[in-house]
Amino acid sequence: MSATVRIQHSSGDWESVISLFQELVDSRREPGGSLAIWRDGAPVLVVHGGSADIAHEVPWSADTLVQVFSTGKPLVALAALQAVADGYLGIDEPVCAYWPAYRDTPAHPTTLRMILSHRSGKHTFSPVAAGLDPRDHAALVHDLEAMEPLTVPGEVIAEHASTYGHLVDGLLAAVGAPSVRAYTEALSGVLGARLRFGVHPHELPLVAESEPLGTAWTDPYLAHELGRAALLRPAGLLDPDTLRSPSWHRARFGAVGLITDAASLASLYDDLSRSDGHIARALGGELRSEVFKTAASGTDGFLRDTVRWSLGFRIDDNGDLGMGGIGGSCAWYSPIHGYALAYVTRGLHTHDRVTHLADAVEAALRGKNGGPAAHQEHGES
Repeated sequence: MSATVRIQHSSGDWESVISLFQELVDSRREPGGSLAIWRDGAPVLVVHGGSADIAHEVPWSADTLVQVFSTGKPLVALAALQAVADGYLGIDEPVCAYWPAYRDTPAHPTTLRMILSHRSGKHTFSPVAAGLDPRDHAALVHDLEAMEPLTVPGEVIAEHASTYGHLVDGLLAAVGAPSVRAYTEALSGVLGARLRFGVHPHELPLVAESEPLGTAWTDPYLAHELGRAALLRPAGLLDPDTLRSPSWHRARFGAVGLITDAASLASLYDDLSRSDGHIARALGGELRSEVFKTAASGTDGFLRDTVRWSLGFRIDDNGDLGMGGIGGSCAWYSPIHGYALAYVTRGLHTHDRVTHLADAVEAALRGKNGGPAAHQEHGES
């Protein structure tokens, strides 16, 4: 099969970026993936290449979808913030006031703000969940509902690598608000995007086959106890056979289960960046501003790194707002340079690929704009 990179959209001179993407595909460091850049409400570059299957027989196309792991966590947060905007709940009220069955620490009650900034104390499922099916959404919500917080809510930062979506969905269900899946589906319709927590039946043939490229994508997390608890409960979250199964592609798993394409993610961040965007109009200015503010900072126990979390997003030292996923997919908005970028891949490896591409993008922008460009990695779980 030809390794030719196909250009879906290009506006301006992006030859250096396209050449680098071609090099990644030619070397099979990128077995199949896509890159998209949006600015000011429109795409300026969308390219894809490689294959959608591990046999390298099905070319990656403009229609190909892929699981992007934690890159989807911001959509979980946006669903929760929309519920706040719609009056279902408050962001700083005790969760148990809305969700009576939620087991909490009475002296230090959990709030939605704590959940969205990875400080709820329920950053892993219980040991019992190791035996649950990752597709059993109700059982996993109940597991979190019934367990005591592992740490005092609000005190410890630890990315909710696997629990994020189930915590929010449990709360949304308790107040009768639309689920993360329903919100994301509605937002997709407005944006003309394909953002799925569970693909439509007719989209199943479009989902790329995830393929581990060694163990570097999991080694840093599985090297410590919290990481193992977060990623191995429930079993199957890292298993290639599970990740390639149609039943998984139809399931909803808010923390890691988003299935999408690069253009959809880039259009999401572009919309979020604009004060006249759909998300801004739906949330209102005050709630939207929470997305860009630091809600928690310090050492993250899961990532083993110093972080700044807003409500659902990571903010880097340049002020870039984004989220990456274990395996290499990533998306963000750069306020300094005014672009939204998304990179999605079925080749599960480190974030080196998107880091190199982002450097090329910002070098190109520096040439166009005459200003400085500096990029930092956005890789998460």
